[in-house]
Amino acid sequence: MTNLEALITNIELCSKVDGCSRVTFPTLKKLSFTAVLAGRELADFELDVSSPCFPGVVTIWSSVSKHVRQQLLQEKPEAVSVTGLGTFHIQKWLSFENGEVLTFRRPLFSLSRTVADIRRLQYASVPVPDEIKKVSVSYKKIHLDVPYSKEVVQNCMQETLNFFYFILTNREDTDFILKDVGTLAIRGTEVTMAFCEDFLLSLNKSTYVVEKMLTKKWVISDKEVTLSPSCFGRVYQFPQFEMRTVPRRAPVAVNEICTEFESALSSMGIRGNVSD
Repeated sequence: MTNLEALITNIELCSKVDGCSRVTFPTLKKLSFTAVLAGRELADFELDVSSPCFPGVVTIWSSVSKHVRQQLLQEKPEAVSVTGLGTFHIQKWLSFENGEVLTFRRPLFSLSRTVADIRRLQYASVPVPDEIKKVSVSYKKIHLDVPYSKEVVQNCMQETLNFFYFILTNREDTDFILKDVGTLAIRGTEVTMAFCEDFLLSLNKSTYVVEKMLTKKWVISDKEVTLSPSCFGRVYQFPQFEMRTVPRRAPVAVNEICTEFESALSSMGIRGNVSD
């Protein structure tokens, strides 16, 4: 586990030394080690977090996850967007199997262009159909659900995403977890949105339907990405701000690098001449 305050301080110092526009995370720093807010002990709130250093950040993002889940579990679910991260919606269809009509509800995720453009991430986003209403996670609703002001909620979410972008810019691998919904796993340029099986079951109310969707790879279980390998042997986990060890992925072979390089040259109208 990595200390959040130390990570933030290092980034702020690096941005200052590099002469770039200063990157600061005042709200995250405050929430990372403030034990009491608004006169109430944070321990009074139900927190699913192993470290007491990050309760405020995790509390806010847990509420974000809860609102996303609630929207998607509605009888007529709306597409719900987490600004700066992506948009969720439900694809529904009927299938006649074993003498009965089954309803399939498949959660889909469209990665935010802001995230995708950071390092040309490969993700096949499915557009939200025009007939589905689109809503965004409301800072006001989150504020009413947690012991923080609307301003703190908004700043916390934006600073978390800014930190997430910074890690991606450094080409590190990440897991962004939305509690009880799923995990956005990024390894290199590969992106996977995996969903909690309990969420899939709540959505479909049929173990057969869930098992079929998982078997057909129509959806990916978050259990599959928990130990998804990284070439670094580690991933940054948000919003917990932990650095977690995962299996190390074998490095890219030299011939694969040469092939990619020649392909890039070819796309620019230049003939590559790379020797072994």
